[in-house]
Amino acid sequence: MRLDITASQGTQIFRMITADSQFEPEILEALLNLMQAKKRSVFIDVGSNIGIFPLILSKLMQQKDNETPFKRSSQQVPDISIHAHEPLPMLQEISRKLMHANKVKYDLQEIAISNTKGEKSLYVSAMSDSSNSLMEGFRPSKDVIQVQVNTLDNLYLDYLSKAEFEQVILKIDVETHEPEVLEGAQSILERIRPIIICEVLAKRTEERLESIFKSKDFAMFRFTGASWTREQALFGDPNYEYRDWIFVPEELLEYFETQLQSNLKTDITFKTGRNALHKYYRRLKASVKSRIRN
Repeated sequence: MRLDITASQGTQIFRMITADSQFEPEILEALLNLMQAKKRSVFIDVGSNIGIFPLILSKLMQQKDNETPFKRSSQQVPDISIHAHEPLPMLQEISRKLMHANKVKYDLQEIAISNTKGEKSLYVSAMSDSSNSLMEGFRPSKDVIQVQVNTLDNLYLDYLSKAEFEQVILKIDVETHEPEVLEGAQSILERIRPIIICEVLAKRTEERLESIFKSKDFAMFRFTGASWTREQALFGDPNYEYRDWIFVPEELLEYFETQLQSNLKTDITFKTGRNALHKYYRRLKASVKSRIRN
């Protein structure tokens, strides 16, 4: 599969892909292995940045030829409803340009996700476009803008309850605002029981996140560099190499662990506009190289 990411030049994710030929490969591989098992799934990306994961999933769903990894695995190509939330206008614009360049479309909303409905300050990071936050002081800021906020329960509970989806996956990466996002999704956690991919930053959010997930009977999985391992306590990677954990409802443990063994892979070739094509090989055992410390 080929993706044109030229429009994202200058962003942190673009620099990581062109430098390392990969971006969070362990997360993409886990997503693929989960998505292949269900015909109708929902993927909600909270803090989508340039929308690299919605873009990849949208492109995969679009493919109908033999290159589709789902067909190579003898699985039916699933129907995935894809939603993304990115409040920074600059990143919204890049996301839309990437959709246009790759002839795909997903639901992109400018509303930030929190534990209340209304308006909040978004602190635009002076360090990186990937470390903007609703949390004042998380990183030095170069600007502050007002953004609309809402909760996942308000936006999605009714929709997810009425639609006949077989699987719901949430991805949350909002620079230490993750506990507030989950506080605004209590009914979804209790009634919809999604699988959640969530960033955990060392010495920042571990205690609050652990309390939320344990109270809702979610198992906690950490990527070790070789495999996903269940942990009884939550702790961020002090090296900031593997920051995302996967949280799984206890009743879905057998399904989750089975799907992780599916070993579904795809090769992604990125067009960067720099006369170079960078292949993105998803290998679970390969070490992820330098990661931005955000």
